[in-house]
Amino acid sequence: MAKGKYEKWLEPESLLLLEGWARGGLTDEQIAHNMGVSRSTLNDWKTKYPDISDTLKKGKEVVNIEVENALLKRALGYEYTEITRERIIDSGQKKRHGGESGLTEREWEMAKVYFDGKCCYCGNTTTLTKDHLQPLNNNGTMTVDNIVPACQKCNSSKKDEHWLNWYQKQDFYSAERAKKISEYIAFACGMKTIAGDGDLVVTKTVTKHVQGDTTAQIFWLKNRMPDKYRDKHDIGVEGTLNTNNPFEGLTTEELRKLIDSG
Repeated sequence: MAKGKYEKWLEPESLLLLEGWARGGLTDEQIAHNMGVSRSTLNDWKTKYPDISDTLKKGKEVVNIEVENALLKRALGYEYTEITRERIIDSGQKKRHGGESGLTEREWEMAKVYFDGKCCYCGNTTTLTKDHLQPLNNNGTMTVDNIVPACQKCNSSKKDEHWLNWYQKQDFYSAERAKKISEYIAFACGMKTIAGDGDLVVTKTVTKHVQGDTTAQIFWLKNRMPDKYRDKHDIGVEGTLNTNNPFEGLTTEELRKLIDSG
C-alpha cells in the first residue's frame, strides 16, 4: 500500500463519494473494493480516521431515514410548489466586483427563490447574506454561479473555507441540501452559457396537492402495527372437527335432488 494513500479519502470530494456509496447500500467490503484497498485496511482507516468512519455511518443512516420519510410522505399525501421561471434580459450595466462581472439583483433574487428563501446550509429563514462558495482569496468571484444565500451565522462561521469542506464538519450537515447546492452550481453555470445574457426570474408559482397512497398506507401500518393490521389472525378453536364428507358417494343426480329439496 502506498504511503499516504488514505489521505485522498479524507478530501471533501472523496468523503462525499464514500457517503454516496454507503447511501446506495454497498457493504463495507464492496466500498473497500471500490477504494482499491482490502476490507481490513478500510477497518483500520475507520478506526484511525473519524472522518471516514463518520461519513460511512452517516450515509447508511441517511438512506434509512430518507426511505422512511419518503414512505410516510407518500402515505399521507403532500403538497409541493410548482415554480415557473422565465428568462428576462437585463439591459442595465452590471456591477463590478474585483474586476469581474458582479451579481445582478435579479440573479440574487433568483438564488434566494431557488433555495426557498432559506439559508442553503442550515435551512434558517433569518436575514440572508451573500456567501461565496469559492472564497474570494481562492479565486472566488461575485457571480451567480458562486454566490448562494446563507444566514449570517453560517456565513461568519464558514469564513474563507471551501463550502463543502466546511459544511461536512457541521452538526446540521444535510446530504440533501449539499446535493441541492451542487445542482444550483450546475444550473447557474448553464445560465451563463445561454445567449442573450438574460436572468431567470420566477413568473408563476402554483401549489399542488398529491393524495395519500393507500398501498403505502397499508405497508406502513402492517410494518408498524403488525398485531393489529396483519393479514392473518390466529383463532383458537376448541372441540372436535368432523372432517367426514356427508355427500361422499352421492351421484350428480342425487346431489341435484338434494339441493332442489332445500
